Amino acid sequence: MKKPLLIFFSLITLTTFLSLTMAPPAFGDVEDDIRDQLKPIEDVYNPQGDVSPASFSKTIAELIKVALQFLGIIFLVLILYAGFLWLTSAGNEDKISKAKKIMAAAIIGSAIILTAYIITSFVLNQLLEATGVAY
Repeated sequence: MKKPLLIFFSLITLTTFLSLTMAPPAFGDVEDDIRDQLKPIEDVYNPQGDVSPASFSKTIAELIKVALQFLGIIFLVLILYAGFLWLTSAGNEDKISKAKKIMAAAIIGSAIILTAYIITSFVLNQLLEATGVAY
């Protein structure tokens, strides 16, 4: 019973990551998306249009961009570490299971982060459309 369940979840994970790698234009540039979503806030709090590079909304967009880049680096490091553990395990089941757990945790974490970004982007776009703000 465990083997079919493991195969099923492995296929789901593989399909998810393959679909993400095959459609990069769907996500676009994160920085541009954040700036586009924060543009109406910029217009409300600074109607004169004299927005400086240090304005609040641009600072928030830059912080989100840096945070997402940092999380991507952490994901990459965890995957590389788990792969190194697996390759150097020499058949030791404890090291292999530890590597599998680290890989699974890294993949689940990155999926949660990506899902949170997608949901936030969708909600902000729907709010902007509902309020009639042009962006």
